[in-house]
Amino acid sequence: MSLVILSFWVFQGMYVINSIKMGSLFHYLCVSLLSVVLCFFLSSKMISFYIFFELSLIPTLFLVFFFGYQPEKLQASMYLLMYTVMSSLPLLMIFIKMSGYILFISTSTSVSMVLFMTLGFMVKTPMYLVHVWLPKAHVEAPVAGSMVLAGILLKLGSYGLILFCPVLSGVVLYFYLSLSVWGSIFCSMICIRQSDLKGLIAYSSVVHMGVVTVGVVSGLEIGYSCALMMVIAHGVCSPMLFAVAFLVYSSSHTRVLSNNKGSLSTPVLSFILFLLLAINMGVPPSVNLWSEVYMFISFINMMTVSIFFLVVIAFVGVVYNLFMYITLSQSKEFDFSKTDYIYWPLLSACLLGFLLFPFLGVFSVYFSYLNAISITLTMFRLSLCLPEVTGDMCKSK
Repeated sequence: MSLVILSFWVFQGMYVINSIKMGSLFHYLCVSLLSVVLCFFLSSKMISFYIFFELSLIPTLFLVFFFGYQPEKLQASMYLLMYTVMSSLPLLMIFIKMSGYILFISTSTSVSMVLFMTLGFMVKTPMYLVHVWLPKAHVEAPVAGSMVLAGILLKLGSYGLILFCPVLSGVVLYFYLSLSVWGSIFCSMICIRQSDLKGLIAYSSVVHMGVVTVGVVSGLEIGYSCALMMVIAHGVCSPMLFAVAFLVYSSSHTRVLSNNKGSLSTPVLSFILFLLLAINMGVPPSVNLWSEVYMFISFINMMTVSIFFLVVIAFVGVVYNLFMYITLSQSKEFDFSKTDYIYWPLLSACLLGFLLFPFLGVFSVYFSYLNAISITLTMFRLSLCLPEVTGDMCKSK
């Protein structure tokens, strides 16, 4: 239910920003995408789950292709298509096997089966090494596409990972944990060196989704709470950062940070940007803080030496968020007289909604965890007979 409400919330903000300047095709794509996303979150069958999981790609691809700003949108569309489709084909075969329709897939290679099954969800989460499509799609997509990608599409992969990821242990578990942590560190370093505003926000999404991956593959109750909290918090904060980036671009017609110094130096915009970045870096009492605390606890229970790497991720996250704030809110002022003032009520409403979101999010995550995780997830795994995967063998639960 939390993800359904989040979907409506993101689409409402996207409509307020874009609906005036876009035509009927834009409205059709938005309504189609919202319908597909809602059907995905409400699916109870594996085949329908997969169909809506893949069907969400079509409206998103059209948003990037038809409404992108630069000629590079062709390359971004190709990356988006190839990564998501190629990674989802093994997932389809595994779903068909689990449904009992075909018998020619060998179950002896359990580790390979789990790796292929999680790959389809990891690409859309996305996890480091399979994240290349995300910065390209974000940079070339219009603000509507960026808001949908950050607020909705990434949550499809996370939601599927929470439902279908089996209990991991041994080599497979530590492979995913190490890849998520090192990927978050590398992407944080890229954020510091990033000159493109939308690219910086896109790579910060990969950092936050690494937290989701750590929480899910840990197999702990507190890890699932960490993943759910981060999914909701990121789905609220990141689309609003892309909306702010759109305001900057609409005034200066460039996304280069060095050319946008002081572009948000007006008091209202500077205050909104500060709160959004504070939430993005996990300042109390935001939901990001609680998700990161839960990640620390779940990770330390498995690898005590990981505390150093987690501290590095948190510290570097503060650095690039403060760098963005100082760059955009200091120095010279830009003229926003040509900007439509409908954006200010949008950002104010989003800010108000997010200030209430920690309280709503904590209770929503708590009850959704008790219901969805304890009931839905358990029934899914029992009905699918998902295995417990080790480095060398598969043990049925």
